[in-house]
Amino acid sequence: MNTRRLALAGLAILASAALGTAGCSNASTSKPPAASGSSAPASGSTSTGSNSAKDTILAAVKKLGEQPYKYTLTSSGLSGKGAVDPAGKKVSLTLAGQQSGVNVTWDMILVTPDYWMKLDFGGQNASIGLPSGKWMHIDQTKIKNSSGFGIDPSRTDPTRSQGLFDGLTDAKQVDATHYTVTLDLTKTSDAAVDQATITKMGDKAKSVPASVVLDDQGRLASVTLDLNSVDPDSSVTSTFSDYGTPVSISAPASSDTVEAPAAVYSIFNS
Repeated sequence: MNTRRLALAGLAILASAALGTAGCSNASTSKPPAASGSSAPASGSTSTGSNSAKDTILAAVKKLGEQPYKYTLTSSGLSGKGAVDPAGKKVSLTLAGQQSGVNVTWDMILVTPDYWMKLDFGGQNASIGLPSGKWMHIDQTKIKNSSGFGIDPSRTDPTRSQGLFDGLTDAKQVDATHYTVTLDLTKTSDAAVDQATITKMGDKAKSVPASVVLDDQGRLASVTLDLNSVDPDSSVTSTFSDYGTPVSISAPASSDTVEAPAAVYSIFNS
């Protein structure tokens, strides 16, 4: 198994494109579910000018930094769920699925400024040089590629959601809650999408289609980032729920924690 390819093409892309975008969804004709607590769609015109729609989307993204919330992710054979506490600068994520024929589980916890990961490569941890069943504490001074690690502990927006929408170039309202948008990934900040993905897309990275669904309070219910120009299976699906409900995110027990070995930095710093 090419572990570096696995990490970058599967886990790292999902974490940096999904966490980095604060969640994105696989393009489809069905409407993604609204966030928990949503009721009837907000009233209003089914179409607005570009500037108004862009302002609405950016306002919704900003709300991610105001309250705790939960989210789900699916992409490239992996699915996961997690929670964010913006005020406490805490993030959790558990991903599981199959990559390159290998069953993979990736758990992450951020309690700023500390970050832990737990990896299970289907029984192949020993051959890779990774501990099994242990949380690995990440030394931030050894992180050279923060997008590869999925969460950037040094940022006040650890999921980098606002960084993705720094590249918002156009938005159109489809109906009361649904929007289509265009993103220039070369203008995103905080490593919202990893550079390898942007390079692979070439000029297409400057005009990436996406869709956004809001709840009745103008918050993100789902986001869709269409990365088919990179890989037909690389689009990421995400939903958001339970805004304002307290989340429990805490550091793993010290007895279950070790310092991350060199193999971790070798894989994710590529």
